[in-house]
Amino acid sequence: MIYYVFTLNFLAPVHFGDTAGGGKLDKMALSCSADTLFAALCNEAAAIDDDLLRKIITKVSQKKLKFSSLFPYYRTQDEAKELYMYLPKPLLQMDVKEQASKSFNEMKQLATKLKKQKKASYIRASQLEEWLKNSKQGKPIEYDVPEFAVPFVSGKVNLREAEPLPYYVGSYLFAENAGLYFICGVDDEDDIAWLGELLVQLGMSGIGGKRSSGYGKFTVDLEKGKRKLYDNGTIYDDDTAIALMLHDNQSKLQMCLAPVCPLVSEIVTVKTGAYKLLKRGGFISSPSVAENIKRDSVYMLAEGSCFNKRLQGRLLEQSIDGLAHKLYRDGVGMFVGLKDE
Repeated sequence: MIYYVFTLNFLAPVHFGDTAGGGKLDKMALSCSADTLFAALCNEAAAIDDDLLRKIITKVSQKKLKFSSLFPYYRTQDEAKELYMYLPKPLLQMDVKEQASKSFNEMKQLATKLKKQKKASYIRASQLEEWLKNSKQGKPIEYDVPEFAVPFVSGKVNLREAEPLPYYVGSYLFAENAGLYFICGVDDEDDIAWLGELLVQLGMSGIGGKRSSGYGKFTVDLEKGKRKLYDNGTIYDDDTAIALMLHDNQSKLQMCLAPVCPLVSEIVTVKTGAYKLLKRGGFISSPSVAENIKRDSVYMLAEGSCFNKRLQGRLLEQSIDGLAHKLYRDGVGMFVGLKDE
């Protein structure tokens, strides 16, 4: 499979629902799941051409097209303008040993740093292997946790009811030198061209919640913001690290970069792994209906879950009363191999 990276530059605040927070509008997540990206691309394709929609669904179903979730990136402000790309922290239990040789003040500083790192959900791709090896030995390493975006909650008023009612919306506003990126895997490299154009169209509509209020709009530079990943070295350290991990399907630790819905035959593998269940639900919009429709919730394996081999995953189909077409949810997943020896 051939892999590309697309970097998105957001022009407005974004609202990605946080199911861990109950899915309320005032709760939000920094990243966006692959199945949300897939649904948004399908919705955009449906408004353009039915054949284009069928092409996306068929290729994902046949695993000839794969998407990672959207993760944060950060571009340095120095002369190099290096792009730092972050991946989810592996969902593994790590024991950090105290270092008796350190002074009390050094231990306090270390504890403060470790507390901040523990709260962080992402690690630079090029630092992930070192972090994993040292963490398993009880030797914490220092790594940067930049401020990708500023969280804030804004007050709104619902004027659709008989009596105006206030409500609150949580969102993130990305820094000028930060945004989100995702990895796209294709069997046919020609697919990248039309996917890029579709992504440009999606940027005008926006992604995530509250799009009718202008949230989630972004731009993507198809010249500078799209790059092919090579495992023999690229322009950025993180590019190379991600490419090597994507092509490493032999390591005994495989981490998913997108929600996965395992096959029944893969449950045995899941039980031996380290994983977190992710509730996926919410509303969908469709050109064929006037109002958004609430879809049934499903549970999937979250990004950062680790197993001893890659899972196949599958594309989920749902039928909704009153909707002429089926709903699809991307549970195919994408994996990277982690070396922990």
